[in-house]
Amino acid sequence: MDNKIKRIWFMEGFSSQRDIILAVKKFIKEQNLTIEIFASHRENRNEILSVADFAFIEPTEEHQKLPFIINVLAQYHIDVMYIVKNAIWFEQHRTQIEAMGVKLITGGSDIDLLKCSNNKMDFALFMQQHQLPVVPSILIEHLEQLQQHIDNPPYDSLCIKPVHGIYGMGFWRFDDNVSAAKIFSHPEQRVVKPSVYLQLYAAADTFPPMVLMPYLHSPEHSVDMVVNRGEVICAIAREKHGSKQYLKNSGPAYELACRCANIMQADGLVNVQTRMDKSGHPLLLEINMRPSGGVGYTQYSGVNLAGLMVLFHLDILSQAQIQTYCQQHFKTAEVISATSVNEYPENLSNLITISL
Repeated sequence: MDNKIKRIWFMEGFSSQRDIILAVKKFIKEQNLTIEIFASHRENRNEILSVADFAFIEPTEEHQKLPFIINVLAQYHIDVMYIVKNAIWFEQHRTQIEAMGVKLITGGSDIDLLKCSNNKMDFALFMQQHQLPVVPSILIEHLEQLQQHIDNPPYDSLCIKPVHGIYGMGFWRFDDNVSAAKIFSHPEQRVVKPSVYLQLYAAADTFPPMVLMPYLHSPEHSVDMVVNRGEVICAIAREKHGSKQYLKNSGPAYELACRCANIMQADGLVNVQTRMDKSGHPLLLEINMRPSGGVGYTQYSGVNLAGLMVLFHLDILSQAQIQTYCQQHFKTAEVISATSVNEYPENLSNLITISL
């Protein structure tokens, strides 16, 4: 292989890893560039790994992780290493990894702020300290405490979610007027009778820390952005109305999300979510120091965030060039999620075996 070619390595990510790699490949082709894309995963996610130029299977044992990374970097001279999962571990090993000559992108530039972003209660308190408007949050540590708040609601409409979690897992909206069986007949609506919720957790062995919040009926704004150590280079807001999403690059939610990313010293391709209060003012829900599941939708705005992020970190485009590009190419758009199917590749022709 020619070591002068720029290379980026996407380690195991979430569901959007495939969309990100495809977006990057599309963008570098449009720019007439030659960049080699490496991808890896602990599982045989061939639908992801097949779209990269070269693929690895990551070790499942933690003690093998660092030797595996060092071997890959030594053999293939990767320029940028982009990770999504286990960011804290990578920050703890940043010195050893970057000693191999690679630029490591973990989603953040401060390990304490990365930890804060993973705890929804800590994040809410931190935003309050910085005087950013955030959805009110109450820490719930045991069922008796939750029962008290249900009996004497602190807000007009209640919802609850785990202190730690991704993709809305564990989120439920409380409604006394719904059928007790709705949790089984329509779980996708995330609505549950409070008494049913309490009964189910009472029968469980444990009760994880939860955050009780007011449920806001306004559309959610999900803002995807390219950030360099807290400085937002480019961002696209997605205003969600059911299955439809409206893409824009301005507005109060957009501005608030950018301020949040700045305070959190985000780095890479990240996401901030907001909802409006009754007065129409945006409130912060959370920050994801990683790409969102819907980041691929933003390409329909004319701006390829994943591609721009890669070219920035490979020192091909400057911050000023990216901002000019976004101004020239952005367009408002309306998109809708539709079901699509990809054939699963049974074998990988691009798979590389790494010896430990």
